[in-house]
Amino acid sequence: MVAVKVCVGSSCHIKGGVQTLKTFRDLIDEYELSGKVDLSADLCLEGCLKAPNVLVDGSVYGGITPDKAEEFFRQRILVRVDDA
Repeated sequence: MVAVKVCVGSSCHIKGGVQTLKTFRDLIDEYELSGKVDLSADLCLEGCLKAPNVLVDGSVYGGITPDKAEEFFRQRILVRVDDA
């Protein structure tokens, strides 16, 4: 199971964290990964200057704006599902 958290706290929310979360949710549905990716929201991943932030299996990635979400998903999340 790949654990993914998307920050939706103040800074991340302003910079599109909620939309990034929605994009990930749509991609999980598209790739039928509901039992393989544990997606959740978080109120703070402590990297507000790099918002929006995403935590994937313990590693924090900053600047995952909605326009970068799909590419990030394919590069950092989808490959982990294939490896698991």
